[in-house]
Parts: sequence; C-alpha cells; structure tokens
Amino acid sequence: MNVDVVAKSLTSPSIESSIREGLEGWDGADPAAIERTMAWFRAIRDNLIALLRDVDDEDQIDETLAINYIELKSRWIALNTKINYQTFRLGSCDPELAFQGSAISILLGEVEGLLTPRDIEQIAEFLAQPIRRAA
Repeated sequence: MNVDVVAKSLTSPSIESSIREGLEGWDGADPAAIERTMAWFRAIRDNLIALLRDVDDEDQIDETLAINYIELKSRWIALNTKINYQTFRLGSCDPELAFQGSAISILLGEVEGLLTPRDIEQIAEFLAQPIRRAA
C-alpha cells in the first residue's frame, strides 16, 4: 500500500470531526479533557504516519500497518479493561480514559479499512489467544 493513501485516509477531517462530536455528546464533557484527548489522538495518528513514511516500502507498509493495528487494538482492549474495572469497583470510570477508548476505536476502524479482511481475521484470532488460554 502507498503511504500517501494511508496518510490521506487517517487524516481525513471526518475522523477528527467524528471523534469530537462523539466526545462533545457526552453528558458533562469537560472541554479541556476533549482537547487533551484530541491531542492524544493526533499524536498516535501522526506517529503512525511518520513511521510509515520512514518505511516507504509498499510491502513493508502493509506489514507495519498490520503490526500497528495490533498495537492499537491491544491498547483499546487494555483501556476497555481498565474502564470496566473502574466502573465495576467505583461506579464510574475516568472520563478521559473513556474519551481515549472512543477516539482509538474510531482510529482502529479507519486502519481496519486499510487492511484485508483476512489480516483482520488473523489478528483477531491472535489477540484472542491469551484470552482463550486464561479461560
């Protein structure tokens, strides 16, 4: 895959707009927390694009994108685990963690659209392995 195609997809204004609208829709959302989340999202996205530009080999871009999808998905799983335990133990969770979970979910969806269905299936199976062993 071409890095410019990936960059164009990940920097689409609709992504940031979608994240912002979602966060602003939360009851009592703190504008400062929204801005911190948007900055956090941009840093993750921009770091991924910079990495892909450094790679600049179409075969390696596909592989690097898949590896970073695994990283993002793992981060999303960890955030959701923390959010769920906070909610269970405390009755609520840190709103910024929920904001980050929401933002990374949208980024994941965009990266997912750049991967093949087979890649997504294999990654999902790989990430489910530790869960199956623990069960």
